[in-house]
Amino acid sequence: MNNLNAKYERILEVLIKISKEQLLTYQRRQPELSDLELVSLSLTAEFMGIDSE
Repeated sequence: MNNLNAKYERILEVLIKISKEQLLTYQRRQPELSDLELVSLSLTAEFMGIDSE
């Protein structure tokens, strides 16, 4: 699990560096993850070969 966290944090760092703006638009309910965090988690799972099924 530690390996997943480390890779997730690294991918999130890179996404934050290349992102010029916040992708999150106005929403009534505050989501638990920002758009960048969700994309980072998805890319990490894809990179590690973790399947959602």
